[in-house]
Amino acid sequence: MKKLYAFTLAELLITLAIIGVVAAVVLPSLMTNINDKVNAEKIRSTKYKFTKATDHMKSLGLIGPYSSTDAFVDELQKYFKIAKRCDANDLRACWPYDTVKLDNGKEWNIADTKTGKNLKMEKNDFSDYTSDNVGIITADGTPMILSYNKKCEALDPMKTYGWSTSNGKPETNATAGCVAAVFEINGHSRPNTFRKDVVAFNANGLGNACTIEIDGKCFGAPFKPTPMTYTECAGENATSPNKTTEAGSYAKSLGISKCRSANDYWAGVVKQCGGIQNLPTMKNIQKLESIFYDDYKYNGKGTEFGFPEPVFYVWSADVYDDTNVYYMIFSDTYGLNWNHQTRNFGHYLGLCLAE
Repeated sequence: MKKLYAFTLAELLITLAIIGVVAAVVLPSLMTNINDKVNAEKIRSTKYKFTKATDHMKSLGLIGPYSSTDAFVDELQKYFKIAKRCDANDLRACWPYDTVKLDNGKEWNIADTKTGKNLKMEKNDFSDYTSDNVGIITADGTPMILSYNKKCEALDPMKTYGWSTSNGKPETNATAGCVAAVFEINGHSRPNTFRKDVVAFNANGLGNACTIEIDGKCFGAPFKPTPMTYTECAGENATSPNKTTEAGSYAKSLGISKCRSANDYWAGVVKQCGGIQNLPTMKNIQKLESIFYDDYKYNGKGTEFGFPEPVFYVWSADVYDDTNVYYMIFSDTYGLNWNHQTRNFGHYLGLCLAE
């Protein structure tokens, strides 16, 4: 008689239990990877569709300049399908929920995103995002809040701008750079968190102008300064940038006493901040150690506040002598250090006291 073999009930239950354990371990990670890819494609698609519209406007010589975000959107909606439009006093009508969770764990009331300042865009010689923002809901249901740079110059209609890509697909090009924006990719669904389902587009952040708080003072996003020329600094006292010269009346009004550089990047920071009193002191900057270092080891949080990695330098308000200024070095290798340097170093960053 032929003997038959089969699994016992216990063996089947053990096998099912093992499969269940493996599934419990693998499936969450698999689902997370799938969701991340889906969200990445939503973000890419939103940026691409918006940029296609601005690219079309550029080809017609209509990218700018405009006197306000409202005037820009008047033209934009001819080339970009908008289902709903909301002014700065009614932004919540174009957004699916009230508050967004920020990087620092605080919540931001989306209705308070009134101007580019709330996208942490600084006003300077090349940008002005001070006009009222405009909220829109696109034809595919994506809520966006837009802020137009009133100093955006008309782009050459005949010039072709290269596209950046994401996962091998086109995402954006320079024609979208005249607009700062924030948008949402999954409607009412959570987490309603900045940098996850709430995305910055050509913007520095979301919230009030305070990117980082030092000694109870609110400072904006770090920036690479545009240098002040020697002639601009020295004014009526201009002789030669190769020797120390008394600052002109304009530079003195900003708190600059001496000039000696054809390209004075530190003075450019002072100019952009509206005066030396609006720069952080070395004592202020040193307090950043508690944010960026754990047990004297760099923790990688610089990018969360707009600083580059792995090394960055920050100008201070403290002057060493006529042509040298103190700055702080943040490094993943050597820790936090300070030194002084001549003012013509363009890769050092500026910070301005926010309003």
